[in-house]
Amino acid sequence: MNKEVFNKEHILFDTTAKTQEEAFGVIAKFAHSLGAVDNELEYFEGLKEREAEATTGFKDHIAIPHCKHKTNLRPGMFFVKFANEIPWHSLDGKPVKVALALTIPEEGATEHLKLLSLIARKLIDDQFREAILSENNPNHLTEIIDKIDF
Repeated sequence: MNKEVFNKEHILFDTTAKTQEEAFGVIAKFAHSLGAVDNELEYFEGLKEREAEATTGFKDHIAIPHCKHKTNLRPGMFFVKFANEIPWHSLDGKPVKVALALTIPEEGATEHLKLLSLIARKLIDDQFREAILSENNPNHLTEIIDKIDF
């Protein structure tokens, strides 16, 4: 994985969010704190707008919230593990425990939509899904996620 897109600093363990809207707020604040977006509120609204189009809830407690928006300064992937199960309209109806959130800039979006596709394909792998759900060590999580070849 490209270190500018994802590295150990892009991992957050959240204990506060209990709703999808709160989860989007946590993600937006985190992405903003790392300099991936220049406007936390616009990214937050972009995540909600994208979710209104179709669910980003994958299966087995994992979601890939994202949006292509002008506020996204650089492509990024942010791993957020929630202490609380987040109600989500996931494809399998299960609540979300892990989000792999993406910032997709308007310029060069095609390349980073490829990342979305690579993540979705990797999530088909049972071992990968189980590993990101069960692992809590940031170093080990980074090693696991780095197997997404982008």
